Amino acid sequence: MSVLSLLSEKPELEKLLLDIVEWEKAHPAQSQSTEGPTYDGFQWFDVHGDPRTLNLLVTRGVLNVVFKSNKATLYRLPNLAEAEKALEAYQGLVRPPEEGESEIPPDLFRIIIGHDEKKEILNRSIRAERPVHGLLWGSVASAKTLFLEELSRLGRSHFVVGSNLSEAGLFEVLFNERPRYLILDELDKINSSEDLSCLLSLMERGRVTETKYRRHRSLQLKTWVFASANTIARIPPELMSRFLKLHFQDYMPEEFLEVSVAVLREREQVPETVALYIADKVMKDLRSRDVRDCCKIARLLKRHTREEADYVLSIVKRQV
Repeated sequence: MSVLSLLSEKPELEKLLLDIVEWEKAHPAQSQSTEGPTYDGFQWFDVHGDPRTLNLLVTRGVLNVVFKSNKATLYRLPNLAEAEKALEAYQGLVRPPEEGESEIPPDLFRIIIGHDEKKEILNRSIRAERPVHGLLWGSVASAKTLFLEELSRLGRSHFVVGSNLSEAGLFEVLFNERPRYLILDELDKINSSEDLSCLLSLMERGRVTETKYRRHRSLQLKTWVFASANTIARIPPELMSRFLKLHFQDYMPEEFLEVSVAVLREREQVPETVALYIADKVMKDLRSRDVRDCCKIARLLKRHTREEADYVLSIVKRQV
C-alpha cells in the first residue's frame, strides 16, 4: 500500500510518518560491506511510535524490518524519496492553502446584475479563514444558477448535481477530487441518507469516513460548501443549521432584461441589441423570466439577427 493511500485511510499516522522521514534523513542508510549487511535502522523509541503501529506499517508495505532479535526490531522505509513525496502531496490536500494559492477570479460575480448584499456575503465567506457554507435557495427563475456557475470558477472547485450523486456517492467524489470548494446544485434532490450524512460530517468537522465491508477510509478536508435548492422543506434541519441561507426571489421585469443581456453578451457573444430583443421576446412570448431560456434561444441562432431570433422563437412558442 502506498503512503498516500494509507494516510487517506488513517490520517492519524501523519505525525509518525513525518518523524520516521526525519529520522531517515538524519541517518542515511549505510552501504553494504563485504563482511555482510550492516543492520542500521530505527527502533520504536527513535520515532516515538508504538511497536504495534510500526508492525501495522510493515504489514501494509510501508516499512521494512531490516533486523529482528529477542531484544530489538529495526525498521527502515523502502524508499525515502517516495515517502517524502507522498507526505507532501497529502499535506497539500488537507492543509489550508497558502495565501494566493486558491485562485479567486478578479471579476467574480461581475456578470450578475444586482444582488450586491449576496455578493458581499459570498465574497467574505470565500476569504474567511475557516469555512462558512452558503445555501442559495428560492425561485427557479432567479440568479442562483448564475452564482453557482461563478463560484465554480474558483480554483480547486468541483461542481456536482444532487440528483446525480447516487451514481457514485458523495464520499467517492470527495475522495477522488478533494475540492477546496464543493459547488452542489439541487441539494434538495439528494435522497441518499449516506450522502447527506457524508455532507453533514464534511461541513461540521471537515472529516468524512467510509465504512464498508473490509474497507475503511477516512479523509480530512478543509472545504467550503456552496449549494442551491428550489425548496428547503425536504432538507434535514441539522444540515440546514450548517448553512448561511441566502433567499432568492423572481426577477422583476427590468432586472430580468438587464441580467439576460449581460449573460448573452458576455457568455454567448450576442450583440447587445439582439440580446435585448431575445430577452424581451422570451419574457413576453414565452412568459419566462429564466435566463437559461434566453441562452437556449441564442445558441439555436445561425445568425445574430432579430429575424433569426423571431424564426426560432416562433417554433419554440408553438411547442409550449
